[in-house]
Amino acid sequence: MCGISSIYRYSKVTESDITKLHVMNDEMHYRGPDDRGVWNDDHCGLAQVRLSIIGLQKGKQPLFNEDKSLVLICNGEIYNYIEIKKDLIAKGHVFNSESDSETILHLYEEYGVNCLEHLRGMFAFCLWDTKQKQLFAARDRIGEKTLYYAQIPGGVVFSTELKAILKFYIDKPQINLETLAEPIRYTSPLNPKDTYIDQIKRIEPGQYILVDDKGLLQFKYWKRNLSGTFSGTFEQAKVETLRLMRESIDISLRSDVPIAVMLSGGIDSSAIAALAKETGREVHTITAGYKGQFDCDERDVARRFAQEKGFIYHEVEMDESDFKDCFDELTLHLDEPITDIAALPQWALYKKVKSLGFKVLLGGMGGDELFYGYDYWNRFAESLTLHRRHQDLFPWKGMEKKKAYIRFVLQNFKYIMFAGYPLKIADTSIGHWTYNDYRKFARNASFEYNGEQFSFNDADIHFSFENTKFDNELDFVYDFLFSKTMTMAYLYLSDRLGMGNSTEIRSPLLDYKLVEFVSSLPVEMKYRKGQPKFFMKEVLKGIVPDYILNAPKRGFTPPGSFVEDVAEKYTYQVFKSDFKFYNSVLADKLLSLNKAKFSTDF
Repeated sequence: MCGISSIYRYSKVTESDITKLHVMNDEMHYRGPDDRGVWNDDHCGLAQVRLSIIGLQKGKQPLFNEDKSLVLICNGEIYNYIEIKKDLIAKGHVFNSESDSETILHLYEEYGVNCLEHLRGMFAFCLWDTKQKQLFAARDRIGEKTLYYAQIPGGVVFSTELKAILKFYIDKPQINLETLAEPIRYTSPLNPKDTYIDQIKRIEPGQYILVDDKGLLQFKYWKRNLSGTFSGTFEQAKVETLRLMRESIDISLRSDVPIAVMLSGGIDSSAIAALAKETGREVHTITAGYKGQFDCDERDVARRFAQEKGFIYHEVEMDESDFKDCFDELTLHLDEPITDIAALPQWALYKKVKSLGFKVLLGGMGGDELFYGYDYWNRFAESLTLHRRHQDLFPWKGMEKKKAYIRFVLQNFKYIMFAGYPLKIADTSIGHWTYNDYRKFARNASFEYNGEQFSFNDADIHFSFENTKFDNELDFVYDFLFSKTMTMAYLYLSDRLGMGNSTEIRSPLLDYKLVEFVSSLPVEMKYRKGQPKFFMKEVLKGIVPDYILNAPKRGFTPPGSFVEDVAEKYTYQVFKSDFKFYNSVLADKLLSLNKAKFSTDF
């Protein structure tokens, strides 16, 4: 796991570029405290800081192929590197390191950009082809690792972190108001490409970019397909899902440094720990809780499960003193205003876990989004389906339409009588917990940034619920959660908070083969009304005990008094508004930090 940066110049890489690459490494030292490297030729410069996980002694980057015509920097893990390496050696390739990332170089020699089809893992990389004079940059399918870029005068610059590009290569940043407002309202941005700095873009999940003297081209190599085309039986679907879970967890445990499972006491992390134990490895688990009594504390359940399964159990306890400097530390490591308050306890937790000596943690990210695990969103999707069916019956045209309407009313009269549907379909529906606070803030919120004036009342951030195939509302809602909230908020935070503490977070439930297979299952096979994670629970029967499978879902949130205290004590540095809440405070803090960086002169 690493931090990477690169520069492509149409004319020639300058001494200033090389100096900037070195300093970009310095400023991402927490992402890679074990090693660093910078390389350049006339047109391309590559820089990397390394957190050594696989190939500890022989994995220094940049990496080269046999004749050094290809140069690579990579952030992430290629979980199936052993299988790939074996196949490539049989084809005659010679490896110079023990790094999993080196497989990318030799796959590229064999398959060109189609090498991406062979990679199973989380990654973002830049590969410079010295013969073709072409830079190849790519991001993993799900979007676990970030890679930003900006087209600048005379070239293109890439980096793991937005603030590195912003500080060293953007002279006059321009604000994208909608992309700034979206995470304040919805927790995460909704646009997968644009950032709140207009000149800086994201490579999207499942996308790659080619840059040469003709310019920059973008290509999509993977997209999640909610096809429902699986034609097997329910039992066959369960067997294959479990097989893919086992396979993903097995290869996710590959590491040359200590590794542990974050065991919350919920279904997802319990499944990962149980299936990790099946591989025959020694399994360490870490469970966190708060001092005192809190509903989100599941240590009693996790401790019981660990004893039954024979895990090596570690426990971390936090109290409000652990949050003392949390907000300031967190915001120093964020690029974008992702406003999930669970980031605060996660930051405090990773700080404590680091002291236990674990460099790699496995977590249960993706289980809820893949297996319909949110009761609220299930009820919302059911409401959206009723809403759209109801609307489709108007206007009446003929007796058949009238009969259909009467049938609908008779079948759903209790919903129509009481507020229309189980849940109201309105602007408040997504992120209802922030809706009122955002409206109070945006009512008169304005700011000046780099000579431009902005008003949040001008930001159009409405999200439509109508842009989906009729009777496919459940998958529409969960695709929103998967591609927006999970990828752009939760995975983003896992990377920033983990790597901010020099710790790698892996999510085996997001292995793309597992995601593809579960996405191919018909909705009626995976989903039962009123039973979140119905299919996943069926798959895990006998592996995860019933007292976990049937327990109510609990989140891991910080003490509410601490979050309120953060907002109450904060003074706006950039925004002007008569209302403050955590989301607006976090966004203001990041803008003020970034403003202070523009004075750097190279």
